Amino acid sequence: MSKSKKITLIVIIAAAVILSGVMVLLLLLPKDETTDPNAATPDEPANISYSTDENGVHQAVIGRTTDGKSGNGYGALLEYVPSDIKSMHIENEYGTLDITATTPEGEATEYTLVGFEDFEMKSGTADTIANAASTLSFTRVAGKDKGGSEFGFDDPRSVVTVTYTDDTKAIITVGADAPQGKGTYVKFGSGEEIYVVEAETAKNFLYGVNDLMSLTINDAASDSDSSLAQTISVTSNGASYTLNRYTGVKFSSTYYMTDPTRFASESESSKIEGAIRGLYADSVVYVNPSDSQLSDAGLSEPYATLSAEYPDTTVTLYASQPDSDGVVNLMVSGKNVVYTIKAEKVPWVETTYAKLCSEYVLYPKMTALTGFEVNGKAFKLSTRESHTTDDDGNESTSYVTTVFLGDEEIQIENFSGFCSDVGMIGLADPDNGSTGGDAALTVKYTYEDGDSDELAFYPDTDTLYTAVVNGKVMGHARKADITRALEGLEKFN
Repeated sequence: MSKSKKITLIVIIAAAVILSGVMVLLLLLPKDETTDPNAATPDEPANISYSTDENGVHQAVIGRTTDGKSGNGYGALLEYVPSDIKSMHIENEYGTLDITATTPEGEATEYTLVGFEDFEMKSGTADTIANAASTLSFTRVAGKDKGGSEFGFDDPRSVVTVTYTDDTKAIITVGADAPQGKGTYVKFGSGEEIYVVEAETAKNFLYGVNDLMSLTINDAASDSDSSLAQTISVTSNGASYTLNRYTGVKFSSTYYMTDPTRFASESESSKIEGAIRGLYADSVVYVNPSDSQLSDAGLSEPYATLSAEYPDTTVTLYASQPDSDGVVNLMVSGKNVVYTIKAEKVPWVETTYAKLCSEYVLYPKMTALTGFEVNGKAFKLSTRESHTTDDDGNESTSYVTTVFLGDEEIQIENFSGFCSDVGMIGLADPDNGSTGGDAALTVKYTYEDGDSDELAFYPDTDTLYTAVVNGKVMGHARKADITRALEGLEKFN
């Protein structure tokens, strides 16, 4: 056989295979005796006959079109408004939902999820279900249900019974999605006709209890004073930490820790404080969870807990370990709902001692000092308030600090930078270090109330110095910070 004939034969075989595949695909697509389910939306409305049976259930029958063809077209199966609904009963893969509705005169319709009255419902979700259940429209008729499985009615995804204030009912059965994203199959009443409705409409009948629960985990504080936690206790991955609100005037810090006493990181403590009240979940996992469900959620023995005391309340939270997508399961004490939330929204879940330690070894306010001694060189400070009034009568207060080294007054412009360089010696880590030999840098802060703090920095590694405050090792400081402080001191020789 010649090469060209071989190529021709291969092409013919390939075309036959492709054609066979297309024919198989067409055979597998849902179809019926009257209508191509992949057909475009009809241009004419359906010829619909409406009735209610002896049980008050709405029925619809699709007649032939004006040109005598089998029934098709578009139309509406229900033409109510949401305030006409008395109740909705939904059975789907998530269980059973019973929603009752009442509409006070002149007010919006109010919905109640039966059996879950103590839980807050998500705003708007019941309304969208009611909208779909009151004005159910279809885009076309796909045919009649002959008992096959291709339309999904052998195992319906949802069966909805709607009761209206006129004591009639509608039964809506949701089947499979139509091919090519052209909607979802439903049946209405006890009829055999299969209708295609918008997928977004049918989705409203697939909700479970969790979908109707509010995603508000807890409320924000009612005022600024109530938003300030006095104490925050955190346990994360077996380690426990306590943050206490600092109320003194010597430091700008917001919280401090104990054992050893040290100020907390402004960055980390601020993140934690901002992730306690006013939390909003991504989803609801369980309502009234069983012991088994709590275990599945990682909350029977929480990975992290937080308890924060506020002037008006105490908030206690429990969280699972973040999963590979950075999502945690979360519960509020006293609220029997398991939520999901991104771990980044609740940073206390993965906090550590290193993260919580202050960014600085010790950084007091210059205005709180009366004495500042560095390597034996003693500066004396005094600060007074200065009040000024502008042309509009607005009064402002500032602070004026005077510095002396011995009998010589030091210009504040020359001193403040050096004082900040010493105060801003950063904490590289909170680890233990060597304190052998002589300290390369010593600092003593004396405050207006007579108290004092003493710091010492000992060479440890090529790049780190051990930082000691009042005899207790705080961790390591960087050599570069120590060098900068020593170079600043040389300017006052």
